[in-house]
Amino acid sequence: MAAEGGVVRCNWLDPEIVDERLRPYRKKARTDPIAAEEGEKAGLAQFRTAAGDAARIQLRGPVFPEAVVREKASHPPRLRAAGILKGVAESLVNRLAVLRIDNFPGSGDPVFGTQHELRRGFRAPDLFGGLAAAFQGHVCCGLTRLTLQGGFHSADSVANFLRLAKPPLQSFRCRGCLFHGRNFEMLVKALSSVAADLIEFETDATIGGQDPFGLIAASFPNLRMLRAKNIFGSTNCSEGLQRLEQLEKKQCRLPKDSHRLYGRPAVHMETGVVYWGITSDYHDDGFHGEGIWWDDLEIPLENYMEWRVGNGVTQAGCLQFMEECGIQLWADLEDDAVGINDAKSEVVDSDVEPDHDCVVVQLELISSSSANEVVITASSLQGRQFAEVTMDPGKMLVRTLVDQLSEKYPCSPFAMRLVLPGGSMVSLEVGNKVLASVLA
Repeated sequence: MAAEGGVVRCNWLDPEIVDERLRPYRKKARTDPIAAEEGEKAGLAQFRTAAGDAARIQLRGPVFPEAVVREKASHPPRLRAAGILKGVAESLVNRLAVLRIDNFPGSGDPVFGTQHELRRGFRAPDLFGGLAAAFQGHVCCGLTRLTLQGGFHSADSVANFLRLAKPPLQSFRCRGCLFHGRNFEMLVKALSSVAADLIEFETDATIGGQDPFGLIAASFPNLRMLRAKNIFGSTNCSEGLQRLEQLEKKQCRLPKDSHRLYGRPAVHMETGVVYWGITSDYHDDGFHGEGIWWDDLEIPLENYMEWRVGNGVTQAGCLQFMEECGIQLWADLEDDAVGINDAKSEVVDSDVEPDHDCVVVQLELISSSSANEVVITASSLQGRQFAEVTMDPGKMLVRTLVDQLSEKYPCSPFAMRLVLPGGSMVSLEVGNKVLASVLA
């Protein structure tokens, strides 16, 4: 953590811890766990004090967040994560005006809804989901500039944060993360509901749709700076841009037709991997994935990428998503031209995960309008909410609740462990008990 002149910078993960997790062969230094915990508490207290008076905060993740996520090293100790979230939230309530988040090792929302995507999202930290909790009491914040640089975020959580916090944003910049063709409209509408006077909007993601620039013009009529060089909708962008009368062209970066992507996907049904050949006239067979910020995407070769999405994805589903991202189909592209056949012949780990991989769920009880019912919200230990159930605790069995939750988060019901509001843990060993007797 570093603080100077009203600007606070903080690392989500300890760089030394990340380095050790990603380099298991390096000899680890011995540390005193008690001293380390005391030092962590002192550092968090210092951060909260500095953040409470800060006008600007930069929260930084690891340099290569995708590698950290792949190595399952994205979760800091719960004390650290909770302390950072609380410090940022308190600053948002106070006087924070500028928030920048770099390379956050979280997870985007599912594109296809596969079990692999849902598991990934369940396990990853959800930054904006945690920040939104601070504004449940309808407290508004004064944030005017939000910049997301790299990393992975839940679009649903960002939209929910905007609706609850209602920041009077003037600038929203998103580079190397978050947006794609399937969540673009939802995020723009969430932004416009709280920031109709937005003057700066930036995304370098590849986005399609019917009329994306018309949507931007209708949502943010006072824009002065627009950077959206990879948006290629069905409608020509000039009509939408003409409606943005205050644009300062020198600050803008707009699409050029030679940058439009085209390609073809091939789905490996057994492994849940999509092999994708993509290029453009501008890149001249030197495309490295610019504008495509999708979770679990790897680019081992130019114009060629491997996207691990999980079992159950079809060729038709990939083609639909490709169209939503403004990527044109190159039907004549041969498999050999992009190495798809060679890649398929390689051994790739399957998406199959153990049925009994333990899943720990934190429950929270909320009063209901009915005297005989309660609302139960379920979230991961990282704070990502994934289900809400209304039930009569005097009639509902624990096993029934577990079955409902395991449908929301696809896993074996025998793997589900519930943490009650009091801190005790419940498993299927008491599955036939009524929920009210366990809550008592």
